[in-house]
Amino acid sequence: MGLIENLLAQFAQSAVDDIAGAFQPTSDLEGQIASLSGRITAGSALALILLTVAAAAFKDRLPRLKLPLFVAMAAIMAGSTLFLGASTVYLNVKSDSGGPVHWHADFEIWACGNELELKDPFEFLSNKIGSPTLHEHNDRRVHLEGVVVEEDIDASLGKFWHVIGGAITDSSLVVPLNDEGSVFENEVDGDGPSDPAPSLVGQHIIYAGSGRFGRFVNGGQCGGRPAEVQIFVYQYDEDNETYAQAKLSDPARYSISRSPNVPPGDCIIFEFDVLKDQTDKLCQQYGVRDIDHCGQFGVARHEQAICNAKQINYTSSGPDQRQLEPAGEET
Repeated sequence: MGLIENLLAQFAQSAVDDIAGAFQPTSDLEGQIASLSGRITAGSALALILLTVAAAAFKDRLPRLKLPLFVAMAAIMAGSTLFLGASTVYLNVKSDSGGPVHWHADFEIWACGNELELKDPFEFLSNKIGSPTLHEHNDRRVHLEGVVVEEDIDASLGKFWHVIGGAITDSSLVVPLNDEGSVFENEVDGDGPSDPAPSLVGQHIIYAGSGRFGRFVNGGQCGGRPAEVQIFVYQYDEDNETYAQAKLSDPARYSISRSPNVPPGDCIIFEFDVLKDQTDKLCQQYGVRDIDHCGQFGVARHEQAICNAKQINYTSSGPDQRQLEPAGEET
């Protein structure tokens, strides 16, 4: 696990430490190799600087040191280059993906009828929260960019929420929020109004450490009504230009679809509300392709030739059923 991922996990720990069943990292081959590569690169650079200084200082007084110093510098450069190359090959061979990937899934987070805004990137010169491989760019999109060593883990929603400093289970959701200002998303799309209702959401906002989080657990309430954490996923069938939604029973273990574009990449709705079988929320990139609703999502009438997708009801023979099963199981 990288330094940033560790810091985020520690930062959010007091908000998630009593969430039973939340994703917990185990061995992370890519993180271990990246960490070791970083240490070797830094050590090699330092050694080269010291040898260069020594060569400049003693070039006239001890000319016989020139050859040993040159050999040492060459050996350091060759050794570090060889390690970096070999580790990259090893990682690709051991990975499920066989090399780097670039997969995406869009998402929205709703609580009591209000869309929430995930915490913005907060580090200097950083445009993401999460890890180098798994992160979000303040764009309501899961980015999986790198080598997928164990797809069941590395592409899972459980790991995504963990690396951004939150947590998810089948009965709870912890959402990292901005420390100041509104917690509500101000980018409105065509899937229905988001009317900020602080009185409904405020009871679920907590402060942990120096951060602010939305903490939603089954048994909580929305306006006096019992509410539950519910996660819905839309998947796209490219052959038939249709898409369907299903409700996830084990969201932490769900692995996003293997696609760089959305759609056909997933649209995932994280929702805390009264119990329901389906959601009426929809990601922007699905909405602009929907033949019946693209107008609501801002597509002008004369441009609606791009609207070629239609939503269907999910059945047992629906699109890409494997993805709708807990990761690691076959159907």
